[in-house]
Amino acid sequence: MGARTPELKIAQRNYYMKNSNYILLGDASIRSNKTTIRAWPDFYTLGDDSDINRLLSDLLNSGDPVAMLWRAKIPVKVLEMFQCFPNCLLRGLLETAQLNPNKFMQLADHCPALVALMALQSAQKQTDRDLDRLQIYAQKRSMRLQLLGLPPTQEAYRILSKLTILDCYPVQLEQLKHALHCKSKRKLLRHLPQITAETLNTLQLESDYLDTHLLSLQTTDLLPQQCNCVADICKEISQFRQALGRFPAWPYKGKGLSLHQLIQSRNKLELELALGVGTRHVRFPKPPLKGIQSSKLRIEPLSSVRDLFHEGNSMQNCIVSYARHTLAGTHYAYKMAYPERATILMVKRADDWYPVEIRTIRNGYPKAGTVDLIHTWAGTILEGKEVTNDFPF
Repeated sequence: MGARTPELKIAQRNYYMKNSNYILLGDASIRSNKTTIRAWPDFYTLGDDSDINRLLSDLLNSGDPVAMLWRAKIPVKVLEMFQCFPNCLLRGLLETAQLNPNKFMQLADHCPALVALMALQSAQKQTDRDLDRLQIYAQKRSMRLQLLGLPPTQEAYRILSKLTILDCYPVQLEQLKHALHCKSKRKLLRHLPQITAETLNTLQLESDYLDTHLLSLQTTDLLPQQCNCVADICKEISQFRQALGRFPAWPYKGKGLSLHQLIQSRNKLELELALGVGTRHVRFPKPPLKGIQSSKLRIEPLSSVRDLFHEGNSMQNCIVSYARHTLAGTHYAYKMAYPERATILMVKRADDWYPVEIRTIRNGYPKAGTVDLIHTWAGTILEGKEVTNDFPF
């Protein structure tokens, strides 16, 4: 195919401009509002860069014709690697990768946290940042770590390489750098198969809490509403034990408790603090709906705090946290044994009761047919379902 004529170039340029949200400049740069961005492998930005990473995310992923043209020279593997990292690193990653794409890919594959730290180089001018990164690229592993402010040891590198690529955010990287300078925290981290944002958040607890098992726990949808992470659970357990006059405040170090067991301990302490001694023997009001024992459906009310504890333990959920709501008359929980094992939470609205949560073990979801049977038993109709007088039990 012959070379493009000046007329063809102008026609193509006009097409791109007409169908794009960006202005294509003559040197292959693009402009968006007050920001000018040079293309790979001479990437840099001029003008307003207050929202640069959001803009770069669009350029790297958009089907906009100018965006596609702008990223055309970025190697496919490098582009795929960018998309694995948090968007807040995009400008630094583009600057870092274009200096040595092959070395960038090698380091990103083996130790993404190291590449992320290079992307966060803080020199004000890009030329100074580039010089810092080129020096890091050129050095051996121990010197690279030292240039990044880390202990120049094999152990430090191994720990750094355990941070998952999705968790290479600036806050987590700073937490990990701090931990690498602490002998006791390094000792814990060296035994973990991987390190996540959750790991590093838990690591901020005082040393009295910490062991490798606790650091390996990750949040799930089992968490009580007011807790966002494993560390929150630990702090609340400690606070509740102190309020009840129980010491030590954290007796679980080295016990290897699962997240579910910690949550159950936390819920038990909260109830005891609210309801007093003998919590487990507290009886609930009369259930709003009677249970049912038939060939198609078996449901029974959970009529005491003890019942809720047993159900929560068996199903690995946080149903016990609704004990106070049940005593107040706004909620009621039921145990379903058939056609599948599940926990049902009913909520009172006006004078009626509705099943708002139906969960199988570990907060799984039941089959659609099971949900229909429960709503028929409760006398409620799901939206879009036909009302029927046929009671199928």
